[in-house]
Amino acid sequence: MQGFTLTELLVVIAAISLLLALVIHVATAVRSDSYRASEMAAARSLGVAWNGYALDHRGRVLPGYAGGFRARDVAGDWVDTQTTPIAANRWPLRLAPYLGHDFSSMYSGPVASLLDELSASPTEEILYAVSVHPAFGLNSVFVGGDENYGGFSEVFRETFGDFYVRRLSSIRRPDQLVVFATSHSEEGGPSGDRGLYEGFFRVLPPSWVSPLWANVHDPEDPASSGFLSDRHRQAGGDSVCIAVTADGGVTAETVESLRDMRRWSNLARHRDDVLGATGP
Repeated sequence: MQGFTLTELLVVIAAISLLLALVIHVATAVRSDSYRASEMAAARSLGVAWNGYALDHRGRVLPGYAGGFRARDVAGDWVDTQTTPIAANRWPLRLAPYLGHDFSSMYSGPVASLLDELSASPTEEILYAVSVHPAFGLNSVFVGGDENYGGFSEVFRETFGDFYVRRLSSIRRPDQLVVFATSHSEEGGPSGDRGLYEGFFRVLPPSWVSPLWANVHDPEDPASSGFLSDRHRQAGGDSVCIAVTADGGVTAETVESLRDMRRWSNLARHRDDVLGATGP
């Protein structure tokens, strides 16, 4: 019986390689679509919860990053800020009751696996980690206020006016104002390791009192674009972020399309606005 010739073997190997490449491509696309669908659903839940918080607080929006705002755990007990330092300053624990304390709504897409790492940890460690690395960051500088960026400061308010949104009724373009967006950072992840981690509690606007983003987006440098993560791909191949607007809308947008201050600040009139003094 005659065996295969070298040419025939090469043809078979090439065909197998092609089939394997197609299978891997399809599997990757399916997983990518699954992550994107998961994140879109989580984004809608965040939008509903964020608006629910405001309705429950007479129109006042969720504080972004600040001390003095307490949070409750799943049992309804106050989170002990001495046991869990700083965690209650961040939005995830304060919004958790409006999500039924379902942390999977915050840990979606590729970030979902991090919940498994936390499952065996003490409650205090879980609460702290959840507060740092949700899948979406909040535009806390201009929505809700961020004490690291002048929020809740009378001096800043006298100088810059009401530069961040505090009430739903004050939002001029709810269908444009970004509240949440997919995020990542180089902060230590739940395991304590350093490196690039999908998920971070804050996303920064292109500018504050001065520009905050680099001129060119670098997906490997989270700080280059305010910690925005364009971890998803559209049908055309563009890398996109998933963003939640103040009206609860969910969009998939490129980082460059979000390089517009009118998407971040309720007061911005032009794409490249920076926060300017209005008082003495």
